[in-house]
Amino acid sequence: MKRKRFIVSIGIVAVTLGVILSACGDNDAANESGVQNPGQGPVSLHILNSHAGAKYAQQLKADDPYVKELNRLSGYDIKWEFLGHAQDFTQQLTVRFASKDLADMIRTTNINASMHAGAVENGIFTELGPLIDKYGPNLKKMIPQETWNSPKVSKNGKIYGIPSIVPIPASNVIYIRQDWLDKLGMKQPKTMDEWKAYFEGVRKEDLDGNGNPDDEYGLYVREDMVGGDLFFHEFGYHPSEWTLQDGQLQPGIIQPEMKEALKWWKMMYENKYVNPDLFTLKASDWLAGISNGKGGSWKYSFDVANISFSPDKFADKNAKIDLIGGPVGPTGKHGLTPRGDQVYFVWVIPTSSKKAVEAVKFLDWAWSSPEAQTFFNYGVKDLSYKVENGQIKWDKNDEVNKADGNSVWVFYQLSINPTNVGTQSPKLFELQPNKELMMKGMKVAEEEIYETDGMSMPALEAFSTKPELSPGLGNGTMFFDMFAKVVTGKEDLDAAFDKFVQEWKRRGGDEAIKEATDWYNAFHKQ
Repeated sequence: MKRKRFIVSIGIVAVTLGVILSACGDNDAANESGVQNPGQGPVSLHILNSHAGAKYAQQLKADDPYVKELNRLSGYDIKWEFLGHAQDFTQQLTVRFASKDLADMIRTTNINASMHAGAVENGIFTELGPLIDKYGPNLKKMIPQETWNSPKVSKNGKIYGIPSIVPIPASNVIYIRQDWLDKLGMKQPKTMDEWKAYFEGVRKEDLDGNGNPDDEYGLYVREDMVGGDLFFHEFGYHPSEWTLQDGQLQPGIIQPEMKEALKWWKMMYENKYVNPDLFTLKASDWLAGISNGKGGSWKYSFDVANISFSPDKFADKNAKIDLIGGPVGPTGKHGLTPRGDQVYFVWVIPTSSKKAVEAVKFLDWAWSSPEAQTFFNYGVKDLSYKVENGQIKWDKNDEVNKADGNSVWVFYQLSINPTNVGTQSPKLFELQPNKELMMKGMKVAEEEIYETDGMSMPALEAFSTKPELSPGLGNGTMFFDMFAKVVTGKEDLDAAFDKFVQEWKRRGGDEAIKEATDWYNAFHKQ
């Protein structure tokens, strides 16, 4: 299998940070001294990462100023090696583990990921708890305990991974065309009836003024229900949600309440409250449709990377958006995001590396150093940001941060940021032209978190060979196939749902419920 490697190695002289960060790095005995030998230069760390689709990381040059600055600040000589993204990354990392061609730190989705199945049990990963206690005290202070409890990070009470987290607990909100609400003389919708009234108003009125009221939709959705996985949890359960019923942990997709959600979605499709190409619309066309005034509302993240729906992005220069909470269901239930462990990805340290102590020290520095956090937010002073009158001036749209469309800011905020999703840093929200909207989004998103019984549950083995059984709105699953047929009127709702539940259980769903229940009982007895 061919694979591309992007490796940067920059040697620099270590700088004093107020504490000595690293040791000589040749072996653990030397590392534990906590003293870097004079004249030997900075300790090198080889880090295996995903380029996450970022062009800048894929085209990284040997003299990159951001890597050089991170090395200068940290006192380490970091060799970044970027593999592919998504499925490509999975395949390449699988090959690397099979060939034992590893690094000192490796990014993975979780300690039990399929790319390295059995790594914990077979001693491939270093147990990190004792090292964190001795060399990484700030990690325990700054990362929430529920994150450490996640099975993505720990197993049998022992820590095998150090998480990179999502810095805010939720980022999903509903974007709504406030100017359309104003034209209709409506307040922002909350109840189901108010949402339906808004959708009906969008359906009947020519709100974009192009003479055709049929090309605007109250809710605008693209394939895999991105932008529109609403009106499920409000009736009972989101398709990806799990619930404890009669002592069993069961998925929301088989609960009777799901029929009410199906009825609502069928009604929306029939009344053209939602775009008829919701199951096939591609991402680029979805974004273009929003900009051209086809959508009256959509669900999306509000972070710096995604809030691209400002007025200058719309064909209608009088467009105005607002960020609001989710619909309130018939029983008062609402919420846009299930509470999670905030794990974005996980760093593991192979036992084959002799630099576990140094890796823990580096991550401890990255989490706790003010200089590190300034770098991961804004990059390099006088290059990607300036300080004027004691105030930081940073703009992701500055030419140096765009670099011919390569999104340099994503590189230092995300690609080489080992701590968190820097694009969601609240410090960045404060520097945006739409600061008030961003801060409102953060507040709304946090208010829309809801609790689920399946929080922290790892991927089930029952679904590993039968992905079509997986709960959720992913294309290719049994639930999504049934949902699409019911909504578009190809199958009768009651008959299709009942048949789906029966078939789902028969094909392996019952085994999945048993596995989930066993996990739940064991996890909550810890």
